Amino acid sequence: MNRSFAAAVLILAASALGGSGCTAPHPYIHDGNASGVEVRYSGDVASALPLATKHCAQFERVPRLVDPGLDVAVYNCVRR
Repeated sequence: MNRSFAAAVLILAASALGGSGCTAPHPYIHDGNASGVEVRYSGDVASALPLATKHCAQFERVPRLVDPGLDVAVYNCVRR
């Protein structure tokens, strides 16, 4: 194996490890209104709850999880 090929392999390996996304993206509101909210998340669905709570509180409501999808959690905003 020549040195330039070995260097290229090393660079690719380093970039793959460094850019692998070791930290998950933060949850964010994808869509929402007074009746409900969709929160995109990565990892644990519980990470979506604080955003849903804050969103529903604007309408004097609390979130109720109705669909814990793989990357989007759907909440209904229900009256207290």
